[in-house]
Amino acid sequence: MKTAQTPTRRVSLRGLTGQVPKQQRRFSVAKFEGSSPKAVLYPDHGSAAEIAQRFQTQTQQKQQAKGKGQGVVLGVIMPAIQNIFGVILFLRLPWLVGKGGLIESFLVVIVACLATGLTGSSLSAIATNGKIGGGGNYYLISRSLGPAIGASVGLCFFMANALGSAMYLIGTVEAFEMASPAQIVTPGTTNNVRVTGLILLVIALLLNLGGVKYVTKVSTVFLFVMLFSVVCMYLGAFVGPFGPNSTPQFYNNTVMDSMGMERTITLEWTGLSSETCSANMYSSYDAEQLAYPGDTKKYNFFGLLSIWFPAVTGFEAGSNRSADLSDPERDIPRGTFIAHIISTLIYMTFPIIFACLAPRSSLLNDRFFASTAAWPAPEIVVYGVIASTIGAALTSLISGSRLLAAIANDKVLPILNTFAVKPGEEPKKALLCVGIICAAAICMGELNAVAPILTMFFLMCYTCVNLSCVLLHLLKDPNWRPTFRFTHWT
Repeated sequence: MKTAQTPTRRVSLRGLTGQVPKQQRRFSVAKFEGSSPKAVLYPDHGSAAEIAQRFQTQTQQKQQAKGKGQGVVLGVIMPAIQNIFGVILFLRLPWLVGKGGLIESFLVVIVACLATGLTGSSLSAIATNGKIGGGGNYYLISRSLGPAIGASVGLCFFMANALGSAMYLIGTVEAFEMASPAQIVTPGTTNNVRVTGLILLVIALLLNLGGVKYVTKVSTVFLFVMLFSVVCMYLGAFVGPFGPNSTPQFYNNTVMDSMGMERTITLEWTGLSSETCSANMYSSYDAEQLAYPGDTKKYNFFGLLSIWFPAVTGFEAGSNRSADLSDPERDIPRGTFIAHIISTLIYMTFPIIFACLAPRSSLLNDRFFASTAAWPAPEIVVYGVIASTIGAALTSLISGSRLLAAIANDKVLPILNTFAVKPGEEPKKALLCVGIICAAAICMGELNAVAPILTMFFLMCYTCVNLSCVLLHLLKDPNWRPTFRFTHWT
């Protein structure tokens, strides 16, 4: 039995246009006839070659507008090394060796460098997955996992940069106290750290208002001063600041006890000695320390790790300034890994050197043992610390303000819209916000109190960066095609 079929009605394009009133017709048949499909679908674009030429011209104009941007050395390597070699290396690493011994302090350095190395590989993979705009790490994460998650992680990076600025400025004050006994308030007290740190913050904010180019020039000078201080510390280990290392040397050091009274103690310098290294091999968390009498906390391995971890976190300083780079897809991976390799090699040597140079009592009671170990004069390291911490503080203020401006420009959080800026403008409101948070952290007055908080913010950020790579790989996102191959989801 045959079923009835509905007859097919053929409708021509001319028939359709005839059924529409003339005043509502957007395109007529005559307009379609004799035209190519490309001209009909994209009447305002032109050919593919013209589109590519137009895009290349616009890209060249943008690069010329921002002065062709900064290269891998000035834009990534130098800011990263300046942030990595900061206050913790000079002011806390000898103390950490005294507390944790050579074995545990060396493990602290290895664990921290391994965590940042893995994060650096993930960051490089995301950076080579597409075009990078302003905002650095925030831009990478927000374009990978979405603006909502990117904004939350970006705010963590913003807080980390703000707290990092405070930590560097507190370290600057501690170095000032060693350089000159004349201070605004009584040296060695918390109030002196607060008052002097706030004054330095105001000066740093005024320098940042001059723009990133001027800050980069100043930071470059500070970087070379700091690197020269590191060389002097190596020379002091082999030459000896007090003469030949064949016999032990004794020196006097002024400390402040728990009652706030100054007293002079005699400390020993043995030089590179296997016996000294054996005595400093294991931890002694209950040993008395007078370098920081206000710190009465009971430490363990993870407590030392929380203090040391900010020392290895500066590798993302270049990616935070992605808007100022000429080729961020190429410069960020190269510069990040060069800076990380250099810092890791240097960091691995200093726990061994400090453990071999002096007994545990000298490491725990000499507040600035890194300068004592320098040759030809301790003042070189003192001023090197001042230069490195000021430069790192300037870099962190720049990175934090640009992160906040990038989040505001995406309009994810309406409350942050006031910090949005136009392309090419300095984020002055965002810089002021960073300064307020930094001032609040400086008022804590103790570096050992700021460092663990800073560590938590950085760990949250690094977890999200690594999680981005893991999810994109496991979900087999078709848009996940990084050109950086030295990474794996495990």
